[in-house]
Amino acid sequence: MSVIALALLGQIVMQEPAPGLSFGEGIPSHEQVSLLATFEDVLPRACEPPPCTEDCPDDAPTIALLISGNTRDYTLHWEVTAPQLDAPLIVDSRCDLCSLAEFEDQFASDLHALCGRLDALETAPGRLQISSAPADARLRIDGRRPGRHHRTPWVGELPSGEHRIEVYAPGYHRQERTVQIVSRVNEHQHFELLPAAKRRSTAPGWATMSLGLVMGVAGSVLIALDNKPWMGRCSERNIDAYGNCKFVYDTLPLGIGLATAGGIATATGVGLVVWAQRGEPGQSEGGFALRGRF
Repeated sequence: MSVIALALLGQIVMQEPAPGLSFGEGIPSHEQVSLLATFEDVLPRACEPPPCTEDCPDDAPTIALLISGNTRDYTLHWEVTAPQLDAPLIVDSRCDLCSLAEFEDQFASDLHALCGRLDALETAPGRLQISSAPADARLRIDGRRPGRHHRTPWVGELPSGEHRIEVYAPGYHRQERTVQIVSRVNEHQHFELLPAAKRRSTAPGWATMSLGLVMGVAGSVLIALDNKPWMGRCSERNIDAYGNCKFVYDTLPLGIGLATAGGIATATGVGLVVWAQRGEPGQSEGGFALRGRF
């Protein structure tokens, strides 16, 4: 700001200062130059990042200072705005019978104190409310259960920044969402969980497969037994001149039938198991999201 502009500002008493530094009519121009230099030097060191002082957007923190009085008797009117504040923060102070150097020290001390209060606003937690349908769903925040009560509905405070929310319940698809928590702001997140498809049972497949294996083994035994002498009935009178017993097992047709049926049953059981496993619900996210901030 030029010296000419400062001189013009020195002719105006501002009751509601705009962001930045302004002066009442009793502050000499040469002191205005020195105080402006102090303001511009101290502000970025006291506040990180410094609040806006010129052409400020509506949602930016701002700081304004009106210095009034006269040489050796100064008054300071500070006004700070921030999105986390419901109303401007106003602080008034005085420096009576002060030299310019003493006044600049108080000026810097006030500014550091205000910046500390702004920092506290930025680091204050936000409040999160989580509800779901169905209610009493399980809850994880950033991969952990949020305390002893970890079911919906849930209300609690979280540090500012991004947080990963997971809501899940038996028989429903798990839903995950990233939520931005703002200091001193109440956030509401509602999760509508979608029902998961009923899990297909693999029991019929395993039972059919087991039956098929048993039938296959039985068929193989009968095939191997075919045309073998019938033990216990091959006495000498039942053996012909060539040493062959006239009583032998005739199990080949039954064995072939059982082995064939067992192979079909085994293949059917394998198919049923594969079909049931492929039909299991996945872990993909599902549901409707409702959110609000107030």
